[in-house]
Amino acid sequence: MILKRLYIITVMTLFTFCAGAQNVKVSLGVTGGGIATQMLTEPAPSSPMYMGGYGGAFVNVNPLKKLGVRIGANYSMQGGKYQIGQVPITLSQSYLNVPVSVMYHPKSFISLEAGFYQNVLLGSKLVEQGSSVIEVNPDDGALKYNIGVLAGVSFNISKSLFINLRYCYGLSYSYAIMGTGYKANAITAGIGVNLLRNKTRAF
Repeated sequence: MILKRLYIITVMTLFTFCAGAQNVKVSLGVTGGGIATQMLTEPAPSSPMYMGGYGGAFVNVNPLKKLGVRIGANYSMQGGKYQIGQVPITLSQSYLNVPVSVMYHPKSFISLEAGFYQNVLLGSKLVEQGSSVIEVNPDDGALKYNIGVLAGVSFNISKSLFINLRYCYGLSYSYAIMGTGYKANAITAGIGVNLLRNKTRAF
C-alpha cells in the first residue's frame, strides 16, 4: 500500500512538471555494477558484507533543465551471511529491482538523486557450511517483496556515460528465520550508458 502511494505521487509529480514544461528530454540506457549488501537485525547485530552485482535498463525523463525522474528495472544478485552457533550460513537471492528516483542536476558533470525501490524475489538459496555442506534451494526464509529508500550521486563523464553511486536503506524485512527478521542495506557502484536521447514537446 505504501509503495503504491509512492508510485502514484511520483507519476502525479512527473505529470505536473511535464504539463508546465515547453520541452521534455527523454533518454533510455543500460546500467550495471556491483552491490555490497549487509543484513541487519534489530536493534543490533549486523552481518558481514555480501558482494553481488546488478544489471538492467533505465529511462530518464527531464521536464526541467535541472530536475527529472529516473525509473529503472534491474536484475540484481544480493545476499547475506550470519551464524547459528559455530555454523556459518550464506544466503543468495536474485531480485527484480525497480528503483524510482527524483534527479537533480546542479551542474552538467554531477547529478543527485533520492527516491525509493522495490525488490521482487526471483530466486533464493541457503548454504550451511557445518561438518558437511547443506544446500537449500529455494530458501523459504527469503521474503517475496521488500521496499526501501535510496540516495545517490552520478558523475557524468560525457553526455552518454556516467558513474553512479547509491546507498539503499531497507524499510521492510527481506529475510526471516527462527522468529528474527532481517532488513538489507546496500551500497551500489556502477556505470550507466545513455543509448537513446530525444527531446519532445510537452502537452
